[in-house]
Amino acid sequence: MMVPPLSRRTTLRFAGVGLTALLPGCSILADGGARYSLLSSPAGGTTLTDLFAWEPRRGGLHVRYHLDALTAELLDSGTLATEAQPIGPYDSDTEPTPAYVEHDGAYYRVRVTDVEDVSLDRWEFWFEPTDEPPSDADPVENPDEGLSDLDADVVEWAAQDAIRAIVNDDDRSAASQGERGVVYFEPMDPDDSDLVPDPPFEYVQVEPDTEFLSEKQTLRAHAEKGSVETRRYVHETEQVAESESELREILIDHIDATFDDASPDVRDILEETSGGTYAERDPISESFERLIERLGIEDASPPDESGASRAWRRHYEYGGNYYATTLRVRND
Repeated sequence: MMVPPLSRRTTLRFAGVGLTALLPGCSILADGGARYSLLSSPAGGTTLTDLFAWEPRRGGLHVRYHLDALTAELLDSGTLATEAQPIGPYDSDTEPTPAYVEHDGAYYRVRVTDVEDVSLDRWEFWFEPTDEPPSDADPVENPDEGLSDLDADVVEWAAQDAIRAIVNDDDRSAASQGERGVVYFEPMDPDDSDLVPDPPFEYVQVEPDTEFLSEKQTLRAHAEKGSVETRRYVHETEQVAESESELREILIDHIDATFDDASPDVRDILEETSGGTYAERDPISESFERLIERLGIEDASPPDESGASRAWRRHYEYGGNYYATTLRVRND
């Protein structure tokens, strides 16, 4: 699944003329109405098959350390359930980008077919910031020393969560189980960890990697087991083709527009948004409006006052290359 890279938008203002002029290929963000932004990726485009190639989502540690095994289970059995996050294409707000993968000479579509709210009994390792540790406390300054790679990563992630809590003035002890540090979601096995049920240290000192804190911070380690509110994601695969040529016939149906015959002003916008962002304020230019209509977005009106944003995901071909793009309209 393609993940569009972020880029700085270009803002052009002309002083002393009393209005903002639209130049081809340039984002116009004068003060005005809703903001229209078009984010396209990858830079320079890609092939049709690569655009819709499934790339498993890494996410949390319980997935990162078992991603190969989870992927193999899904492809071999055709179904897989994961805790807390999916590894397949998923978007809670819009239809996710279609994703396909080759396995044993055939081609399959990967889908998240069900999402279920669940309560799970899981261990959680977390750090509580403390200003005044006991006088007899002996904080460890290198808490990851001697730990396994996984435990070292758990310590680092939990420490980063604690540092963010300090910066944001959040009370970690008041947070719900599962929202304070690193949860041992399956297939992470707490029996393979030295951090639970009894951490090898009680207090640690860490150097904060943030400009908002200048001194080392003392943190208290906790390992607790309890009910965690999360989600379970069910994945399924479906064989759709036996050859790459058959797959391409399927993929071409996911392309919403081709712009090789577009007018020069529309092509200028496409050149700017190739791997980046193009943005205008409402009312948008005629060329931007034509581009949006060409993508098959019929009603790209701004959200009402109660809505923060609206978004549409599309795919297009330009200059023999293929792109994923998202149009977002928001009030800001």
